[in-house]
Amino acid sequence: MRYQDPEGATKRGDMTDIKIMGHTPHATTLRELISLRAAYGDKPYLICRDEVLTYAEADRRSNQVANQLRAHGIEKGDVVATFMYNAVEQALLWFGCAKLGAVYAALNVSLAKDDLAYSLNDTGAKMLVVDEELAETFISSLPQLQLDPDVFVHGDPGIIDGARPLADLLNGSAALPEADVNPTDPMCIVYTGGSTSMPKGVLVSHLYYIGAAIRYQEISEATDQDVHFANSHFFHIGGQQFAITGPLYCGMTGVMEKWFSASRYWSIIRKYGVTIIDPLGTMMSVLLLAEPSGQDRDHKVRVGVGIAAGQVRKDLRDEFESRFGIPMLEVYAMTEMGVLLCSERLHDRRNGSCGRPHGWAEVMIADADDNPLPANTTGHILLRPTVPNTYMMSYINKPAETLAAWRNLWYHSGDLGYLDDDGYIHFVGREAHWIRRRGENVSAFEVEKSITSHPGIQDCAAIGVPSELGEEDIKAYVQLVDGGDPIPPEDVIAWCKERIAFFKVPRYVEFVTAFPRTMTKNEIARHELRARGIGDAWDSNGGA
Repeated sequence: MRYQDPEGATKRGDMTDIKIMGHTPHATTLRELISLRAAYGDKPYLICRDEVLTYAEADRRSNQVANQLRAHGIEKGDVVATFMYNAVEQALLWFGCAKLGAVYAALNVSLAKDDLAYSLNDTGAKMLVVDEELAETFISSLPQLQLDPDVFVHGDPGIIDGARPLADLLNGSAALPEADVNPTDPMCIVYTGGSTSMPKGVLVSHLYYIGAAIRYQEISEATDQDVHFANSHFFHIGGQQFAITGPLYCGMTGVMEKWFSASRYWSIIRKYGVTIIDPLGTMMSVLLLAEPSGQDRDHKVRVGVGIAAGQVRKDLRDEFESRFGIPMLEVYAMTEMGVLLCSERLHDRRNGSCGRPHGWAEVMIADADDNPLPANTTGHILLRPTVPNTYMMSYINKPAETLAAWRNLWYHSGDLGYLDDDGYIHFVGREAHWIRRRGENVSAFEVEKSITSHPGIQDCAAIGVPSELGEEDIKAYVQLVDGGDPIPPEDVIAWCKERIAFFKVPRYVEFVTAFPRTMTKNEIARHELRARGIGDAWDSNGGA
């Protein structure tokens, strides 16, 4: 598939024509930015699984990839997909696409045969690069593929019939290829959640990444002396921003591993002199499980960014900050709107909020008909960027979903929250995570917050299950603190009754030792829990 400029898209005259929130970027495409940053020479740009890619190498080697992509038939607008673990080669493939104006689509390495086939078909990829250790999954998807991409393997190509070695794409001419690449040209397809429907491919431009990188610099107060240890993946916008485009814009170093490892986390931070981190909420919880040590503050980390709204309980965040001496900044963001759209800042934090948009967006809290609601009233969070071309272009192959998301010229986030009197955003929960009970809307987030405040409870997920009276009843999945004393289910109910309204108190309780989690954000996979129904849960209306 080939993606062209939207009809009527703004074209730039030269690099200084575009101003973003008072900034005049020296580069407004990744193609320009990579070439510009080559001036940093032998400075490490990306350290991935201990392999070092310097700034000069990133520019030179991505030119080689770009020229080889073109030699294999890839032109502007063509899609190159990857099904790979984090690796330096991923960055080179992405940058090679940027040099040509091709579109890069990194696919989640946890995909199985059915959803891999769906995503590949959705991208319309003309070329695919597969990790050798993921080849078996790719082969299993072949009967459902509706396209026939050229396949290259990172490893032994013999494992896939007709495939060629990735090395064939890494050894072209080092000259910058001729290409007409504009800020508003499509750059990437990034897949976002599929918990309530099939995953959606978000098409984003070069300028989308430039705007996000400027916000990253503002929030983290980054300089070219910083080092960011990113805890995500190339297929996730967090990994793309925190390890790749943010550091590239700031002239700093990004560090990535194949997976998050609690046992190696702080040793990696000390090894590379990391100054900025972005652990997800569950990662913070795991890191806090280790016994306190005299080395807890033996690091150079000065700030943590990217704690997603509602992802971390306040007590966990406070404990992490106190123990490790690192301020952890909360943000409100999503792939569609460009990461870090609203945020706390080191000098601007408000308890319980996700910060403010700092001029980057308009925010409105609305009722079900998109009418604005007054301050401190919970409703639907709607957003509208103030900077053109720094948000998604569309959901690929989903025009109806794109129009629905942008109805009345506001992006509908699917989140619920409120604005306080000073314009700070307070996240309440996902609209999809609300439970309709006895004529009332109940936030699963609020129920979970109440239950996890119990000192003997590690984690919780509240879902709606069918009720014999119609609508839904609330079921709570509860994970106890490892090694703690058992808690009778009736004690969980009693705990809730003291803290939340009666209609928010769960009817059912089921104890679990672990939760199913999504690969992208390591969030609880609620759709899997909902599929279990009532099951063998304890019933407060009559026991189990």
